[in-house]
Amino acid sequence: MIPITEEFSSDEGLTRAEVRAKKRRRMMRRRRTTTIVIICILVFGIGGFFGVRAAGGVFDDLFGPKGDYEGQGTNEVSIEIAPGSSARTVANQLVEAGVIMNSEPFLDEVERRDATIQAGTWTMREKMSSKAAVEALIHPIAPPKITVAEGKQVEEIKSIMIESGMNTDEVDKAIDDKTPQDYGLDIDAPSLEGYLYPATYELNKQKTAEDVVQEMVDKTETELDELGIESKDANRILTLASLVEKESPGDPEVRSKVARSFLNRISDKSQTGGLLQSDATVAYIHGARSDLTTTKKERQSDSPYNTYKKKGLPPGPINSPSKGAVEAALNPADGDWQFFVATNPDTGETKFADNYEDHKKNVEIYRKWLREHRKDNG
Repeated sequence: MIPITEEFSSDEGLTRAEVRAKKRRRMMRRRRTTTIVIICILVFGIGGFFGVRAAGGVFDDLFGPKGDYEGQGTNEVSIEIAPGSSARTVANQLVEAGVIMNSEPFLDEVERRDATIQAGTWTMREKMSSKAAVEALIHPIAPPKITVAEGKQVEEIKSIMIESGMNTDEVDKAIDDKTPQDYGLDIDAPSLEGYLYPATYELNKQKTAEDVVQEMVDKTETELDELGIESKDANRILTLASLVEKESPGDPEVRSKVARSFLNRISDKSQTGGLLQSDATVAYIHGARSDLTTTKKERQSDSPYNTYKKKGLPPGPINSPSKGAVEAALNPADGDWQFFVATNPDTGETKFADNYEDHKKNVEIYRKWLREHRKDNG
């Protein structure tokens, strides 16, 4: 007599369709059990490291979350994709790194776009949508950047760095009370003012504030070398260039004449008693205004940067001058001018004079422009 199993006997009273459905459910359970057994063999048996990695991906597919993140992601992460990696291997790698929620939407997007994933180091973000992740692998995410414009002062550059996300204390530590010599540039200067080269710099999570400052100083050193400026002359030339940067427009001819005017003021033929009398340096002490005007009280300061009281050039630059301003300081025009005024600030038109009487006439032209300008603006 054939024994009747409990499973078989439990089918009694069921319709034929219900029996077929129950058989299908038993078959699905057996398949899942077989899959799990195979995974366990891979993990704990012959698979070794590669088995674990492969099994991890299978586990994710079977038991991981099935949704997808939304948007472009949050914190940046660096992903290293090895040569020959399959799309599924990359997908599992991104899941493990927290870039995408699970592999299937990512693989669907790769297939939809017929995308080819290249080996290399990629900048990704945590919690990216699959669409955003594939897009980042096709069109790489550009690293964040900061741009230091020509004529910026140290305090402005610090603000730019902090606004980019750098820690305030680290930025202060990297710049405050530091000189070019602290960053390997053998130039005697009172601070880093003028030595943080105006340019665009790439940032990443590995770069510290000191790393970025080092790049700026290195760039300054490179430019000095290219222009043939020796260390012993660098601070003087950059200081003059910073005045030219502040007091004149970008026209090369005007800038070279402004540089000559300043040099004439501190020469043996000076008509100002050896004083530069630059409002730009006084504004540097107290905080610059857009028109560089200063008050009588401000011009009484005992700061070494007060060129109304201290003869010669100030101790160091008052901003980061452009290459054009440095070239003007290196190659000043020939002439006897000692006075200049921008008679039309809108166009940058500047008039020069080699005596104070003619200068006063030019100043009147400027004052007339001011009156008309103020009238036009109510």
